Amino acid sequence: MKPITKVMTAFTLGILLQGGIYYYLDQYMFAPTTDFSVAGESQKADDNFPDIKEGNKYFSYDRKYMAVVTEKSIRIYTSGKDTPAEIDLKGRSVSYFDWMPDRNLAIMGLYGGPKDQVIMARLNADDPDHEVDTELEDVPEGSKIVDVAYSEATNVVYMKVKVAESTYRIYRTDANYDTRRVYMQASNIGRIAVFYDEDKFFYDNVRTGDVFMFDGTEGGWRVINPSGRYRLIGVDNKQNIYIARVDEDDNALAVYEGKLGVGFKPVYKYNNPITLSEVTMDEVKDIMANGSDTATKITDEREDTAGKSKSDSKSNSKSDSKSNSDSKSDSDKKTR
Repeated sequence: MKPITKVMTAFTLGILLQGGIYYYLDQYMFAPTTDFSVAGESQKADDNFPDIKEGNKYFSYDRKYMAVVTEKSIRIYTSGKDTPAEIDLKGRSVSYFDWMPDRNLAIMGLYGGPKDQVIMARLNADDPDHEVDTELEDVPEGSKIVDVAYSEATNVVYMKVKVAESTYRIYRTDANYDTRRVYMQASNIGRIAVFYDEDKFFYDNVRTGDVFMFDGTEGGWRVINPSGRYRLIGVDNKQNIYIARVDEDDNALAVYEGKLGVGFKPVYKYNNPITLSEVTMDEVKDIMANGSDTATKITDEREDTAGKSKSDSKSNSKSDSKSNSDSKSDSDKKTR
């Protein structure tokens, strides 16, 4: 065989092998397996698992697995078995843990360890010894992942990283493990969310009371809330967006439902201001379906103040422009 033929054969085999690995990751390891549930399940006790007193308990979507998580340990229990699988954290601490809502795959935020790293790890409960790590580079010392939003159908993951008190960054990774920081229009970021089937990311600015949409594909952003002070609640699998109108103390006054390009309308108001942390997607869906003594449904759309969003005056087609708050808050920080 001629040398050039050998080279071409090796090159072709390499391309086929790489394509096969990517196909497996995209179609099997990260592929959706059931209907999507953005709100997730409540972490209730289950008689199929041992009664563990320590740590926080998280159940997989099909309740086949229970994770018991502390800052220094993660143990995975299989339904009907008493002996857990101990996850080797390699000396790192846990800052975040959650199951994906449609498969037995967990997302973990790890930090510290001998190399003082910040890691987003994907853990396959069916094969807990096989962990896929994504390291965040150029993050300030002492940073940690505190929240994650994942788009199940697109395999895009957004990470909220705390870099200082009330100061956060957003990092994005995908199925190709292309991990990078994306610059937001705020540093004091509240809740985050992403559509399950489209790379549209949402977050709010705690300081100003604005809710933003970031387009991860095209790189543009805009404010989507009506005039006034609002905070993000979350999104559902029909691409409905839920926001709360809040007072200056961030107590929720009313809940709005909306869609991109359409606007928002109020769905109910609270009879008395309620602490924002108590307003969850589960609670919103329950009140909309069943009503509540604590809230009054709004049926007159003329009360809607959301016909026009702030996006007309606050938008940008490029995500690479830092906000003043991001630049100022990060400029004096020491990076790795």
